[in-house]
Amino acid sequence: MLDEFLESSDELHGLMMTLLENVQLAPGMRIEMGMVACSLALEHALSLRLLVRTSCYTSAVSMLRLQYEALARGIWLLYAATDRQVETLASPLSVISEQAAKKMPMFSEMLKEIHRTAPAIPSKMLQSFKDVNYQAMNSYVHSGIHPLRRHSEGYPEGLVRGVVTSSNGLSVMALQLGLILTGDSRLGGLVQEIQMDYSDLLPEIISPLH
Repeated sequence: MLDEFLESSDELHGLMMTLLENVQLAPGMRIEMGMVACSLALEHALSLRLLVRTSCYTSAVSMLRLQYEALARGIWLLYAATDRQVETLASPLSVISEQAAKKMPMFSEMLKEIHRTAPAIPSKMLQSFKDVNYQAMNSYVHSGIHPLRRHSEGYPEGLVRGVVTSSNGLSVMALQLGLILTGDSRLGGLVQEIQMDYSDLLPEIISPLH
């Protein structure tokens, strides 16, 4: 049952990747870096499913936070980052650029900036996901009670399926951001079509990681 769900999720992922690989981005460094963040979020989603397939469930759940923060970074780059911040993150990796990047806002501040500047829907979705799951995701990243108990006692299939479902939802948000980065409003309907066609793989509501 889980294997079939993973295969369908792979199909969804492949469709989204094909769409993003064939779009023409609007010009600009901000747009380019936003797409890099989208690609990173989708890579984390792929990694999550690969880890589930090898029964590395604790590591898989940890990937959910990486995917979430990559998506949030992309939204922040598009709507909230200053030109100087975009230039810093687009600079070749060096000791100087690494030091400059340390001055970027922490995640909580980045989320506040998104709330002030981004459209309401993605802002609310990011906040809702954080409100429900961020404490548990922190626990996984820092080897707290959640991963220690689950790694010891085992992972119910429903929990694993829920994690993949949440990841699929984040991936669709990444797709939507990627299509926004094209500047072509005609592509907006593609996300709604995908949500309808793959509704059984996507979250109706955001469920906690318990």
